[in-house]
Amino acid sequence: KEDYRHSFVLNPPDDLTRKIVGRIRAVMPEVIPRLRMAPFTVTQIECQITANTDGSFFRVHTDSGVNETVRRQFTYVYYFNRQPKGFTGGELRIYDDILRDNRLARAETFHSVEPRHNRIVFFWAKVMHEVMRVHVPSGAFGDARFTVNGWVRSV
Repeated sequence: KEDYRHSFVLNPPDDLTRKIVGRIRAVMPEVIPRLRMAPFTVTQIECQITANTDGSFFRVHTDSGVNETVRRQFTYVYYFNRQPKGFTGGELRIYDDILRDNRLARAETFHSVEPRHNRIVFFWAKVMHEVMRVHVPSGAFGDARFTVNGWVRSV
């Protein structure tokens, strides 16, 4: 049985984290209304770097649930990669929600986001999503699908 995730995750250096978190915080007044969210106080912005090499994926999951993730309001994913792109696949699939048995559930419909260099995507942390399998024909680490991603938390 395959795992639910195959990727490399690392904590970025402090100077990069400060730069990314500062940029994310600066766009909050624009992003929150565009996601049709009620205004909230941003308390923390988490940041990590993910490398998806050949065969990487992340099965259907949500980024907000219980315990340490319950205050995550939304997720951001910033894509960066070599030009020209050395991989295929790796689309972010964000599922629509439906009510099933009076609970929020994943619909069969979804939006697919192509991982394009220098693109950032924001979405609600509670929605189901996945990263489709990545193919890196060269096998070179530098040709992988790279992201700086994280979560914006509220009080």
